[in-house]
Amino acid sequence: MSSDTSYLLRLNEGKLLVEKCDLLKDAILKQNRNRSCIKRNIENIAEFKSYVDEILFRQEYDILLKDDSFFQFERNMRGDQIVYKYVFMQNPLIKISFDDYCKKYQIDLEYEDIDCIKDIYNEDESEEVCKMLNFPLYIRYDVDDRGYIPNLHSYSHLHIGVSEDIRIPVSKILSPPAFVNLVIKMVYPSNWKHIISASLNDSKIYDFKRLCEKLPDKFWNSCELRDVFLT
Repeated sequence: MSSDTSYLLRLNEGKLLVEKCDLLKDAILKQNRNRSCIKRNIENIAEFKSYVDEILFRQEYDILLKDDSFFQFERNMRGDQIVYKYVFMQNPLIKISFDDYCKKYQIDLEYEDIDCIKDIYNEDESEEVCKMLNFPLYIRYDVDDRGYIPNLHSYSHLHIGVSEDIRIPVSKILSPPAFVNLVIKMVYPSNWKHIISASLNDSKIYDFKRLCEKLPDKFWNSCELRDVFLT
């Protein structure tokens, strides 16, 4: 099996996990897709929202979630090294709760058909029933030999937030489904709780970490083992 084919299969496993968690809206999976906009300096919430809107308009996501948050995955060769970039961006516009919806439109549930109102609420996707998050999540995972400095700029690392200086070392090469697993567990805990309760005998749910590749020895040394790192 070629590495390209294997990578595309891992992308599909990520999509299937999102679908299993009842979060999937759309997927456009392609191997070796290079996006110049997968990494951009973001200074404020307006730029964050503009960036999300651009990605959605251009359909430059790999996996789109029901709340219009999305995953992007990039895999490229630089010489003899494979470079990975995975991104999760949370849509800063989130739907208000059903209770807030009723308050907004002054709906008295004592005199209305609750099921009918809930159907209207569920079908309403207008921005009028959304609110802006002050701190939407941006999570990026990089594997890149360029700039590698042990205990400072790890070969495999995770960014949480838009700051380039926050790098959490990772001792393996995360696969797309492992990254999806991590994000869903942190950002959508109720969906994750449901899936692990319903899938206690599904070993694949717990195999994503075990199946991640080890780092090349030249990019993971004894000094890094003594530091704080993920997995």
